[in-house]
Amino acid sequence: MWTVVLAIALLALLLAVFLYGYLRSQFWVLFDSFPDSNPFQELPAGPKPDLVTDAKERDRVLKQSFSEDKVPAELDAIVIGSGMGGLSVAALLAKSGKKVLVLEQHDQAGGCCHSFVDKGFEFDTGIHYIGEMSEGTVSRFLLDQLSNGKMEWVQLEEVYDTVVFGSGDQSAELKRYPVPSGRGQLMKSLIESFPAEEKAIRSYFDLLKKVRKAIQFLGLLKLLPLWFANLVISSGFLRWMVPVVEYYTRSLSDVLDELTDNQELKAVLAYSYGDYGTAPKKASFFMHATLTNHFTHGGYYPKGGASEIAFNIIPTIEEAGGKVLVRAKVVEIVMDEAVNRAIGVRVKKGHNFYEIIAPVVISDAGLHNTFEKLLPPVALQKFGLGQLLKRVEHGVGLLSVFVGLEGTKEELGLKASNIWAFQNADLDGVYEKYVKLSPDEVMKSPVPLLFVSFPSTKDPTYNDRYPGKTTCAIVTVTPYEWFEQWTEEKVMHRGHDYESLKMTIGRQMWNQVCELFPQLEDKLEYLDVGTPLSNQYYLGTSRGEVYGIDHNKERFSPEMIAKLRPDVGVPGLYLTGQDTFICGFSGAMYGGVACASTVLGRNLLGDLLKAKAKVKKTQKKAQ
Repeated sequence: MWTVVLAIALLALLLAVFLYGYLRSQFWVLFDSFPDSNPFQELPAGPKPDLVTDAKERDRVLKQSFSEDKVPAELDAIVIGSGMGGLSVAALLAKSGKKVLVLEQHDQAGGCCHSFVDKGFEFDTGIHYIGEMSEGTVSRFLLDQLSNGKMEWVQLEEVYDTVVFGSGDQSAELKRYPVPSGRGQLMKSLIESFPAEEKAIRSYFDLLKKVRKAIQFLGLLKLLPLWFANLVISSGFLRWMVPVVEYYTRSLSDVLDELTDNQELKAVLAYSYGDYGTAPKKASFFMHATLTNHFTHGGYYPKGGASEIAFNIIPTIEEAGGKVLVRAKVVEIVMDEAVNRAIGVRVKKGHNFYEIIAPVVISDAGLHNTFEKLLPPVALQKFGLGQLLKRVEHGVGLLSVFVGLEGTKEELGLKASNIWAFQNADLDGVYEKYVKLSPDEVMKSPVPLLFVSFPSTKDPTYNDRYPGKTTCAIVTVTPYEWFEQWTEEKVMHRGHDYESLKMTIGRQMWNQVCELFPQLEDKLEYLDVGTPLSNQYYLGTSRGEVYGIDHNKERFSPEMIAKLRPDVGVPGLYLTGQDTFICGFSGAMYGGVACASTVLGRNLLGDLLKAKAKVKKTQKKAQ
């Protein structure tokens, strides 16, 4: 009898062990990781290292050109693309002891974090300001871990954004609304500007708070097994547990319309939709609320410029034996059809092709590029990924004007802040009208949305490196179709009509900036324009969309949130960056966290929070 009891007990124990192992492998995000293997540790105290300004020394890090002999042996993973999504996942894997190769098609690493120098001016291409980078925030702690604490961040002015109406309309008087940092200060400023709308304003901030508490479920749906996430959604359990989920699929315009009839207030509350590129009528309120919460305590800028980000993360990857190589265009993800698994990539360099093998392939090239250009069509069909592509849209293209000015920020009377300038308060109306114009019509039209920034004013080292110079960046939304006819033309050789179109729009944008800053009119030394085709060439985007797939309300349905995940269902292949999370620098960075967590099968965000708490406790004891 005792033999039977013992056998049953042993069987039960084995079953329990098996069940525990299965649950831990499938639901790893819900389990604690082993504390002694936490990849995040307290960083050495002391002053930050001096800024490296020598161009050759920086190029040795940022511009390591691809060659077959530079590829490390016995790779653990290959990452396609060196934007923030690619660099963050590579650095996180490196901190976990993995040897990672990052391949970048451009001539320098960084994606939207790269800078370029022309005619004595240094321009940043995509980093204008970032939220939640003050000491003590989770995002700052994460980035310090990725860069080994070598970066410094500078806060913008207290009024970091100003909303302007009447831009480009000669008959309208310019109206300005300040956007100060701090929840209380912003609410107070809005109530002072719209005293009759205090109830609507307070209701809006209440919604922001509710959405902020629910953002954790965005990540959880992406990291739970897909079948289980779908069960949680279809059963109604998600909506019962997180009632605010209804705002995921409600448009920004619809929610604001419920709060107030004041068109100007609605426009001020929606002004920053340009930070993700989707007009309020189509945009998810959840996306907009998340962005607004992100900047609650103002904006920050990297000391030394945007290229400091890649410059300080790459050594973390190299310390584990990895490499970040540029001029390495990945043309195909290599599949082993016998086992239906991604096993590497094929790189084109000149007329030669190189096959590089690794057990894990991670794409930071974006959903459309990965599925339409890199993954073999047979694999796309086999794993049913075409259906996912049909449910997402390309994001809007952007046009950027790079301006160089004579004079320092003090001489020009400029501050470390941004301007959002609109033709009028009907944001949806002017947007829709503008993007429907033909190229001929747009050359005669004012630009209804401008983001105006002076990057050099935000960097305290800029005047030391480029004395007597100031830069201005102006950005607007631009349909890819306006420039599509020149897609096959070589960069720098697209012809007179292309140059005429882009420079006419660029000059109009600069003229509208001079209406806001008349003291700049005779200080112009340099002006160049980047179009959606420029983004396509330098950043490798599908249709010039800097923000990845469109951030419309359909994208944020719980079902789509669950589907847009690092593990796309192809063994050995993972996605990182904006398309797996949300847009922007921080969205791409946390996309990297989600991807690395999935690859490793451990909750890296949990590890990060534990390490942060431990460091805080240690620092408190030392005081």
